[in-house]
Amino acid sequence: MKENKIIIITAIFNFIVALLKFVSGLVFSFSTLIADSIQSFIDFFTDIISIFANKVGKRRANKTYPFGYGQVYYLANLLTGALLFLIGIFIFYQFLFFEGTFKPNILIAIVLIVVLILKSIVVGLLQHFGKKYKSELMIEASKESRADFISTCVVLGVLAISLLEKYIPDFINVDKIGSLGMSIYVFYTSIKMIVANIRGMLTNDEENNEIKDEIEKELKGFKDIELKNVKVIKMSTYYSVFLQVKVNEDITIKRYLKLEKKLKTQLKKTNKLIRFIDIELEENR
Repeated sequence: MKENKIIIITAIFNFIVALLKFVSGLVFSFSTLIADSIQSFIDFFTDIISIFANKVGKRRANKTYPFGYGQVYYLANLLTGALLFLIGIFIFYQFLFFEGTFKPNILIAIVLIVVLILKSIVVGLLQHFGKKYKSELMIEASKESRADFISTCVVLGVLAISLLEKYIPDFINVDKIGSLGMSIYVFYTSIKMIVANIRGMLTNDEENNEIKDEIEKELKGFKDIELKNVKVIKMSTYYSVFLQVKVNEDITIKRYLKLEKKLKTQLKKTNKLIRFIDIELEENR
């Protein structure tokens, strides 16, 4: 699967970035960077969950799950949001009790520049292939990676301000203030993610009229099939399509199965956000 291959590559990059940040933060007692490394580990963890969710979410609908497995995307993101909230608590605890002895130096600046280059590659890959394959999963992942890139820029800013320590009053600890800012950012991101995915789970039956119009237009090219009803259900970043059709009385089963396969292929080709298609035959009277 092309999506999963790209996400695996970016997951490796994210793990390297997170490890670089965490080790450097410990070595240089840079609490803001330690906090930022945890954000990067979450980015890596999100990639792993996305691969799993993408595999499970594409299973066909069945009697047990008549609307498919699309909600697994919401559950995966909800789990990530909950974990991120717990990480926010840890970062805030670090802000209250961690007494770092950070002293700015050129090595930490080099590490941050390398990290920013790696994150730029990750964002670029996800944006490029997300648009190429029309993958909302990769586009959403690129937004998370961009947020991690911005947080690293903030760490670089904290480092730059620390270089001016002789002009800063002794009672102001720039590193601790950076940790506080990071914890607030993580809390905001996690709460936003939790709320969005809970809302998605409760309102995933919202229909998309634009996709319905595309389907109706495509079906006009199938002379032996008449569309009676269509329902489009949003499942996280993708859509499930349920069609009720009527066919000519003289059509053979072999001919119908061939048309059904062709129709599903054509619809998925027309709009790559359509992942699940179920077709129900209306009985001829």
